[in-house]
Amino acid sequence: MSPRVFLPRATTANAILVIDIPPRWTALVDSAPKPVMQQKRALTKDSKSTGCAILAGLIAVMAGIACATNDEVVTVEVTREVTVPVEVTREVTVEVEKQVTVEVTREVIVDVHITGASPVPATSTPTATSMPATPTTITDMESAIQDVPLSDFVERGSFDVGMSELFFHDPDREFDSWNSMHASNAYREMLRNVNAAGEGQIVATRIWYPAQTDAGALMQDFNGLFSTGSDTFRRSSQGALSWILGQVVRADGGASANVTAPLAERVLGATWNAPIADGKFPVIIAAHGLGGNSLMWVSFAGYLASHGYVVVGTDFISDGSLPNVFDSPDSKYAQSASQQGIDAAYRLILGEQKVIPRFYDYFYDSSGRAAPDGAERVGGMMADFFTQRVGDVLTIINGLDLLSADASTCAAGFTARGQPNFGSSACGVFTDSIDTSKIGVLGHSLGSMTAQFAVASSDRVTAAVGYNNGPPRYWEPDGIFGDGTSADGQPAGSPKPVMQIHGSEDAFVQWVFRGLMWNDISAAGGDPTAIWTLEQEQVVPTDENPQPIARNAYQRATGDKAIILVRDATHGSLVELPAVELISDAMPLIVDGVSYTTRGEGARPRKAVGNDVLDPSRVGETFSPLGWDEVDGQSMFIPAFIRNYYTRSWFDYYLKDDQSGLRFRDDPIPELGVLDVRSEIGN
Repeated sequence: MSPRVFLPRATTANAILVIDIPPRWTALVDSAPKPVMQQKRALTKDSKSTGCAILAGLIAVMAGIACATNDEVVTVEVTREVTVPVEVTREVTVEVEKQVTVEVTREVIVDVHITGASPVPATSTPTATSMPATPTTITDMESAIQDVPLSDFVERGSFDVGMSELFFHDPDREFDSWNSMHASNAYREMLRNVNAAGEGQIVATRIWYPAQTDAGALMQDFNGLFSTGSDTFRRSSQGALSWILGQVVRADGGASANVTAPLAERVLGATWNAPIADGKFPVIIAAHGLGGNSLMWVSFAGYLASHGYVVVGTDFISDGSLPNVFDSPDSKYAQSASQQGIDAAYRLILGEQKVIPRFYDYFYDSSGRAAPDGAERVGGMMADFFTQRVGDVLTIINGLDLLSADASTCAAGFTARGQPNFGSSACGVFTDSIDTSKIGVLGHSLGSMTAQFAVASSDRVTAAVGYNNGPPRYWEPDGIFGDGTSADGQPAGSPKPVMQIHGSEDAFVQWVFRGLMWNDISAAGGDPTAIWTLEQEQVVPTDENPQPIARNAYQRATGDKAIILVRDATHGSLVELPAVELISDAMPLIVDGVSYTTRGEGARPRKAVGNDVLDPSRVGETFSPLGWDEVDGQSMFIPAFIRNYYTRSWFDYYLKDDQSGLRFRDDPIPELGVLDVRSEIGN
């Protein structure tokens, strides 16, 4: 715990500034160089000073102190050069290493007493003071974070949660251009009809945000997440929702009743169209994976919103399973087509498999042999895919800019984008509440790559987090990472902060990258090195490096970066179990006096990788996917805890300037032995 400085209000004639030094800091303070102790005296304030008295030398050796005036707290953390404006009005966190400049704003008289040391007399200083850092350094990362109970990473935060549905149009972009190039003939014909109506690109989203307290009843129906007039879409959405409902079973094995309403309350924990809470909140855009949708984030997004984020879940038209684009109140195609035509379009959008079938179309010729230009065609297809997805992310950001503006500016902007109906209902709702200067993107699988490409391609995106995939070199849109090189001489990767979190038992990624794109291509007479052009992408997976593509994306990144390997986690463990992470034998759902729980994942064959495929001891070996366990006396779903811990810490650090987020460099549950954590920050 960082030491705390308690500063009484200026009405006290002779206030005493008391700094309680924890025992583990005593040696550091006692051993501080003499100039540091002089710097302490230089930074105390007299009656003509304004603000919170900060002792620079103490900061330099103690990693942080908090100055409080009654319930007003300011925290200063120390590891990197920064100018620190200290306003004693809200909690802030700042890091400093080479220099600290403290600007003070409240008049106060103080005498200084450091527990365990001699009193230091107060002296006058200018309002803003710069002091060089002490040569004493602290490498223990615990010193750079605030103590937070681990339960904070599974429990909702202080905000209630609101939800809504938002549509963002871009009239300057073709509607679903990727499928216009790569989908089936029937799909392309449908798109020609849509574009003939003058439709530009549409991005359908769900949004979670901090809500005003007691803003209304919690949602009791998952179907309310998607507005639609299409029976075709409604049936598809109900099929997707059954995936969540199917995770819940009666604990005693009896026949289950209808538990939709209480399950929705537990999993969503949100009020539809609730007024947003007071404040201005940073943004996280959540990108789904192949064939995914915004529903995969329902519990996670609610968690982040309760901790002060606006979370926008995407339903990409490129490959999403629930993009209700024609339910936008401003869809030109919906305004011109019959309901029969809309239903027919939805049947194609929701029914056609995307991406994977094109791999087979492009990699192989009609005889089943590897096509000479297969690698080039697939690489071009995936670059087109991510170009559209990144464009959709930027379309969302532009729309959020308008929503955060005043109502008249917002309405004019959406009218110019061809969305007058949406603007008339949405403008004014989020005015001055969305901080579009602080935007992060996260994603799963193909969404992980989307996030990593988005942060590299746009100055509007500050940081990214990706789960269960890293971008291979030959899927990159041209020039997205620039033309530099990484520290190990490879083509440079992301120049901005990226965290990746992966499961050691991700059989899906291994099948795509090692099976389909190496073994199968080799068997068909092709050369997989035409696909995997970088030497480190050709590495055979091992237990220590089960995802060489993601590991190499980490190696190539030139900005701040972290990579976390989670033992016994599968492709979907971190994000695809919204009911499982909230309901268990220890935390049952009670309906009419009957307990409901969720099925744990049973034992499954362990994926043999690398030389292990020839190891007889691996034949028939199984593992149990990471699930519920007890940590610090509390039962919690470990994959969700890991996801919440690292994702929130990362975004707290980069989007909220909260230095306690540096906890992402640690393993919070070493007793379980499931994490391999690596990071390079500030290089």
